[in-house]
Amino acid sequence: MPPPPNPGLVVRNPGLAPPPSGGSRGGLALPPSTSKPIRAREKVALQPGYGPLDWANLKASGKDLRGVETLLRVTPSMLKAHNKKDDAWTAIYGKVYNMTAYLPFHPGGEKELMRVAGRDGTKLFAVTHAWVNADFMLDQCMVGFLVPEPAS
Repeated sequence: MPPPPNPGLVVRNPGLAPPPSGGSRGGLALPPSTSKPIRAREKVALQPGYGPLDWANLKASGKDLRGVETLLRVTPSMLKAHNKKDDAWTAIYGKVYNMTAYLPFHPGGEKELMRVAGRDGTKLFAVTHAWVNADFMLDQCMVGFLVPEPAS
């Protein structure tokens, strides 16, 4: 067997042609997208005293962030009533949280949280915050569990 033309060149896939060269990507093109574009998450400038450590301190302060004395069984119609900036609840993975106190601490801004006020926010949360542990972040804000409306 004759030696390769360039002894320093190692051919790993002798049957495959090299990718075309040219352009800043070396000729590699991205496949066309068939899905909807993902909206980039934007962070807002938080007011002084409303950073993540400030939220952790507030949670640990013993202040009532729930607004209820005991955990509740919350129906969708009950949840729907809590959709105002001064009374904002949402459900995430079946747990209902009073997120009113957390609004000014949210890195995406109050407006983003208000999108799920009075509603089940699980889907939006899963899409935008899959890595965030809601149970830990909002544990002191939990008001109960989302349950179906009673049968009539």
